[in-house]
Amino acid sequence: MKKSHILISKQSRGFTLIELVVVIIILAILAIVANSRFIDLRKDAIVSTMVGMESAMQSAATLTYSKAAIAGVERLETTTLDIDGVDVDLVYGYPDGTAAGIAMLMNIPEDDWQQRASTLPITAWVYWHGVIDEDAGVAQCYLRYRQATSTTARPVIDVQTSGC
Repeated sequence: MKKSHILISKQSRGFTLIELVVVIIILAILAIVANSRFIDLRKDAIVSTMVGMESAMQSAATLTYSKAAIAGVERLETTTLDIDGVDVDLVYGYPDGTAAGIAMLMNIPEDDWQQRASTLPITAWVYWHGVIDEDAGVAQCYLRYRQATSTTARPVIDVQTSGC
């Protein structure tokens, strides 16, 4: 009987320098593609915050009007109403566009609100996330609250995000 011998090589090979460079290049390309997707997250965060704030403002204005109607002051041009222990300035039953009106109800940090008179109406309070150095109206990145102007008009709340 003849036995055949099979030789098994115990010699192992590592990666060559070229293989390592190719893997590093592929990983770098993947990182660049993934990073470009996340670069726009800042704008998305600002826009989402403003849209959420718009909804909260609409709710605050509606609830304030309801409370004013219960108190019988919804038709007064200007008045003050106690809401949870805080006096809030109202115009036709809705929060007015001052720090004692909508800004107080929303409890927004003072640095994030500015009352603008240059490119926006004086009765408008503008929330612009505190990260824009120029006028919000020029930057086209703001949440604007314009107070009610009559007994039949609601406040106008709008968001402009084209310049964020």
